[in-house]
Amino acid sequence: MAGTPGTFFRLTEKGSQIVDSVEAGHPAADSPLVDRLIAAGAVHPVPGVSIPVDQLTVVIPTFARSDDDVMRVRALVAALAPLPVVVVDDASPVTVDVDARRVVRLGVNSGPGAARNAGVREVATPFVAFIDDDVEVTADQVLELSGHFTDPNVACVAPRVSTDVGRTFVSQYEAVRSPLDMGPAPARIRPGSLVPYVPSAVLVARTSAVTDAFDESLRFGEDVEFEWRSVSDSAQCRYEPTVVCRHPARPSIAAMLKQRFQYGRSAADIDKRLPWSVAPIRGNLFHVLPLALLLAGQAFWAIEAAFVSVVFTFVALRRTGLSSRKKSAIARLSIAVSSRHVATAVTREWWPLFLVFSAWQPVSFAYWLAASGLVLVDIVKLRPVNIAAFVPLRLLDNIAYGAGVWAGAVRTRSVRCLLPRLSVGQRRGG
Repeated sequence: MAGTPGTFFRLTEKGSQIVDSVEAGHPAADSPLVDRLIAAGAVHPVPGVSIPVDQLTVVIPTFARSDDDVMRVRALVAALAPLPVVVVDDASPVTVDVDARRVVRLGVNSGPGAARNAGVREVATPFVAFIDDDVEVTADQVLELSGHFTDPNVACVAPRVSTDVGRTFVSQYEAVRSPLDMGPAPARIRPGSLVPYVPSAVLVARTSAVTDAFDESLRFGEDVEFEWRSVSDSAQCRYEPTVVCRHPARPSIAAMLKQRFQYGRSAADIDKRLPWSVAPIRGNLFHVLPLALLLAGQAFWAIEAAFVSVVFTFVALRRTGLSSRKKSAIARLSIAVSSRHVATAVTREWWPLFLVFSAWQPVSFAYWLAASGLVLVDIVKLRPVNIAAFVPLRLLDNIAYGAGVWAGAVRTRSVRCLLPRLSVGQRRGG
């Protein structure tokens, strides 16, 4: 059992030898089994040989508000040498004078999606790298990412984007909870994956896969919408956390909350184009019920539901040959992951409902139980340097995002982005 979502694989003796070799860290030869494992997110390839410099062009969209912004773009272009660079000036109020291969000036500010599309039209190389103007990245890092294109099924790849711990509360918070930092584990990008999306702060792609690919009507979430619309078994997007780029934190708490609100607001737009892709909860009903009942104040039935969830897992795994101990571990993990999803939905997308009924004590208790559990788990797991600042910012982060989701739902007149997507079956592999 491996991958995200979890998938069962039945292996022949030869297949078992291949998997044993992979688990031991030995290079794996090409085979249909390895391809299926990669497609399921069960194993992850390491970058191969980088492509030549003349095969990749960098596109930098920018909206420069001051001379300092222009200086930052110049420094980024210099750091990317010798890669050719196309800078797209998205109708900046100041002149963007940089030493790039080409500078494209848009007459009207049209947003990041339109800027990237305009830039890629100037690209004649088979590969392109989209890089935001406030990211710290070098040409060597971009070329290292390009090593994934030795696999013809890879359409795009992104690095880890981290934030340094600074002196401000926001930088200390975003050093461990940045929406751009997708964590230390490699992944295949798709809905339901361990890493469901990657930001386009740095995104290296095949030019053929991204020509006019970004939805220009979206000001936020255009990168997520593109990734989810484009990925398939023959067009995979990969997350490569061994390459780490830097991105500054938001300059203030207000700016951070505004960003999170806009991210949440884009959820309804993405759902309109890709139905059910942004559901607050995606999982199995049997695994979700225990915490849902506990939050409803039904402790006895929550225990019963947990027992049913364990039985369901044992039944689903009955032909796998796993020991009872391993089945129990999988059952506990399934309930734990689903419980986190429920707690996140309660404190993020669904908090307005809990606020409306907060005068009823059980509802108020349910919200604070979910919130405290989520924050405590994050403190233990992430170990923030400033816990006193982390706790309120963690709650405000979810509140701002949830408010954005509701604003988007009202604007699009659709509540689908607020509804859970639950199943009662079990995913099976080959």
